[in-house]
Amino acid sequence: MKKLLIILGIVLIPFSGTAGKGVPKNQLMAALSEFKRVEGVELVQLGPLATSALKTVVRISSSGDEDARQALALMKGVRRVTVFEYEDCDSLVRDRINRRLNRILGNSELLFEAKDGGDVTRFYGVTDSKGEIVRDFVLYTPGDCALICIFGKVSMKAVEKIIKDND
Repeated sequence: MKKLLIILGIVLIPFSGTAGKGVPKNQLMAALSEFKRVEGVELVQLGPLATSALKTVVRISSSGDEDARQALALMKGVRRVTVFEYEDCDSLVRDRINRRLNRILGNSELLFEAKDGGDVTRFYGVTDSKGEIVRDFVLYTPGDCALICIFGKVSMKAVEKIIKDND
């Protein structure tokens, strides 16, 4: 169900209008770095070098595979990826992390919010005037204690092509 929400969210981004305020990357990354020492926190960060190497590995190993080619088109403008998961933390720590992330992201442009039962998933980012490019995309699910940051540019045309091909 969550996969469906994410796909639906990405499809609806062009209809959300042009975003004004971007994600405060420096504040967000400083908070994540602070919390990475907490027991139960998982933080995976791929910088420009690792992201570039990943693209190269996918390109070399795919040998003409259509799915890999589509993934590369989607990843073309991505410069950094960060995945932050804190579900295994103490409940007081989870609440503290959620308050801090909500405060940091509170001034960012919320592209939209999806609700699945009691869970809420928020999508933050900046779109261009035509809704064709999303910059600095952040997916945040406080109930699942997860945050995914994709810094760089994601082409909505590439996303639409992948969705059409997987229908």
